[in-house]
Amino acid sequence: MAKKIHRLGSHAMATEFQILITDTSEPKALASASNALRDLETLEAELSRFQGNSDISRINHLKKNQSAPIGYAAIDCIELAREIHLQTNGAFDITSSPLIAVFSNPDKSPREPTKNEIAKAVESIGMNKIQTDSEFMTATVLSENFWIDLGGIGKGYALDQMAIKLKDSGIENALLDAGGSTLLAFGNGPEGNGWPASLGIPNAPTINLQNNSLSGSGFSERGEHIIDPRKYCRVSASKINSWSIAPYAALADALSTAFLIMEEKEIEDFCMKHEEVKAILPERA
Repeated sequence: MAKKIHRLGSHAMATEFQILITDTSEPKALASASNALRDLETLEAELSRFQGNSDISRINHLKKNQSAPIGYAAIDCIELAREIHLQTNGAFDITSSPLIAVFSNPDKSPREPTKNEIAKAVESIGMNKIQTDSEFMTATVLSENFWIDLGGIGKGYALDQMAIKLKDSGIENALLDAGGSTLLAFGNGPEGNGWPASLGIPNAPTINLQNNSLSGSGFSERGEHIIDPRKYCRVSASKINSWSIAPYAALADALSTAFLIMEEKEIEDFCMKHEEVKAILPERA
């Protein structure tokens, strides 16, 4: 028999977050979820580039060789992104915004940039263009026209931090959902066999998550919003979607984007090297 599920949600980072909790009383579940959602608000204020005084916004307004004070969450997320950048041979890159920008018109419709526009944008990207200092709590930018976007990792990172908060409050069985695209589960779910998750495509099996995370990325309009930071071009629209399963949500979030960019052999090699990671890829044309 399925156990009762307690739910609480909030809007942040331009998406709807939901927390589902079971195996505890409703008052404890709602109190714990409320505390976790308050942490989410704090993380959004620190990590969103759209928040004018966020740590990321301050970084994005720096000129070459300038530094700004930032908090622990920003340093943690940037350094985690750096690690995943290295693990994916550059396929995941939070610094690629200047390159992405030249492939879009002001109204976000696609455009074809010139070779000179691409070359100029490429000069401003790369994880070697930003340094963080955990002792002095600063970030230093080493390039002009440099900015970062944590959109490919920030929601997953937020789920990870919220899960820590829930566990610290004594919650042992929960599912955290960021807009349906990134999920984190711990405990054995409402029926004892994990938390069911859908990929949202026809004939796809339900995946039961248990102490791991699932994230998916795809194309809104045939892929125009995905740019390969290694080849400086649009990703083929034949790569319609990708999903990743990983031990924690920030990694799953980042890998679902990286897997759209990486070749299938690269993905196979990555998953063989990281046995706790799985990739789910629809048949590619």
